Amino acid sequence: MCAIHGIFKKDVSMVMNMVAKSHHRGPDGRGTWHDEFVTLGHNLLSIVDEPTESLQPWNHNNLIVVFNGEIYNYKELGAEFELTTNTDTEVIARGVEKYGDAFLDKLDGMFGLAIYFKREKQLLLARDSNGTKPVYYGFDKEFNICFSSEIKALLEIGFERKLCKPAFSHYQKAGYNSGYLTLFEGIQKLVPGEVRTYDVIESNVINQRNLNNYKYTYHHTHEIRDRVNQAVEQTLMGRRNIGLFLSGGIDSTSILYEMKELGVKPNTFTSEFELIDPKSRLNQDSDLAKGLAERFEVFNNTVKQSQQDYVDALEDTFYALEEPRQGKSFPTYYNTNKFIAQNNITVTLAGDGGDELFGGYKHHKIGAKGGDWRDKLITLSRNNRELRNPELNCTIDDMMDYLNDWLPTTPMTGDKINDFMYIESLNSLAEDFLIRNDKLGMAFSMEGRFPYMNKCIRDYVRAIPGQLKVTKQFLNQPLVNNKSLQKQAFKNRLPDNILNHVKTGWRFPTDEILIGNRISPAPDNGVLKDYIREILRDKELQDLFEYNEDDIENKYLNNRDHPPVGSKNKADIGLLSQKELFIILNFAVWKKVYQVQI
Repeated sequence: MCAIHGIFKKDVSMVMNMVAKSHHRGPDGRGTWHDEFVTLGHNLLSIVDEPTESLQPWNHNNLIVVFNGEIYNYKELGAEFELTTNTDTEVIARGVEKYGDAFLDKLDGMFGLAIYFKREKQLLLARDSNGTKPVYYGFDKEFNICFSSEIKALLEIGFERKLCKPAFSHYQKAGYNSGYLTLFEGIQKLVPGEVRTYDVIESNVINQRNLNNYKYTYHHTHEIRDRVNQAVEQTLMGRRNIGLFLSGGIDSTSILYEMKELGVKPNTFTSEFELIDPKSRLNQDSDLAKGLAERFEVFNNTVKQSQQDYVDALEDTFYALEEPRQGKSFPTYYNTNKFIAQNNITVTLAGDGGDELFGGYKHHKIGAKGGDWRDKLITLSRNNRELRNPELNCTIDDMMDYLNDWLPTTPMTGDKINDFMYIESLNSLAEDFLIRNDKLGMAFSMEGRFPYMNKCIRDYVRAIPGQLKVTKQFLNQPLVNNKSLQKQAFKNRLPDNILNHVKTGWRFPTDEILIGNRISPAPDNGVLKDYIREILRDKELQDLFEYNEDDIENKYLNNRDHPPVGSKNKADIGLLSQKELFIILNFAVWKKVYQVQI
């Protein structure tokens, strides 16, 4: 795990500034390379091999490589070459030298990379098919292409801190930004799986494709458990200490099971919240994790978090994330990553992606019942206000047009549930969950790995017909969990209370802190409420999101006068307005820490 940087001109000092700004992504080494047309930079986090063996930029004959990530199958791919090191960077260089960019299709792993062809004066820029590793790019003031793993690095060299209005319109409706847009005007990102080849002299794209554009051959075989074992074994590579994010869910628990089967006893980490409502189920995951740790004889670390911890971490969290995302628990993730790093962990494993493969969310009923992504967007944005400013208001048609502008569609076959989960994997999974883990882990120089996203299990499950992934009980009963294929694979291996556990929705208890309920309303004051009142007084924000002082108190922080849409009970807690609140709040924190011009 590292950081890559580059600019299409000779300017070593500029690239060194980018490298310095990204020190947290690679504290084990830094380097630059240049000719008259290109300057490349790299931050190194050494995990598999020694730093002296894998320093970049990597110079190999006609190629210069800068690479961020891990290639899990590099030893198999490298068997045909006479390697001089034990680094996946050398395998990439030799493979691309022999096969061109077609070699990238063979990589099973996560990466953001750039390869400069010295003779041809061309540069290849690529992001892995899951979108686990970000790659940002834009034009500087002299119209040269610049790119980096970090938005902060691009801002450091002079990109404007100005709001991108089209990106804002999507964020305001969806709560995150998928595709190529970022909330910084002039800075875009490669979409998951995107490969671009540039003419360096002209600073233009001469070839563009996507690693996700391949067809699946459907099958009905049952190798799920063996392939999960293979994926976990792949992600154990390296010489640094490994930790596991452990909840009461089947995804992280199955990873723990396979780690033990492979002879590894990781430290596990679970968050526990300071609760207001003693009947709250929000610590259920923590309770289950404690029982699992006992069963599997591993040490479980409980990261206890209070309202004060949450508020104290808000600004650091969104500085690390670089863009706002709607969500109530980001500071909790930040604090957990900080705690893990303090316990001498460099690599973390997590179960992200399992739900998007096996149909683990309630909203997967949309696809299972014949709906599509348009229906998902309608549901997602149903309770978000329609902005009066037509420049900033985004319709469902606008959102679908944008999706169709960048989404690689070859894998889509008309299998409704599979198509739905495929689109989801390149949207919320890539740009909300995976990126969250990457950025909040890398803020503390830790690499996040996701076994369920390895090709050996991901592509296998995607190629199983969707009708086999849902049950009638899941479709017809609200409190029945799905993921039947995964449950079958781990039956008699995992406890029944884990296999049958109904997803609680892991989150910090913001609803109880801010709203409460009819029996136990929230206090009028508190650390988080006071912070929200202060930051949402920003008149520029009020004009942008079209809210006022009354909304802050009586909708977001009380809501008893504003019941949810369709509610028959005026005393209902304000869960629906809470989503709108956190879209605004997280944006407000981001705007403050990055001093963004509206």
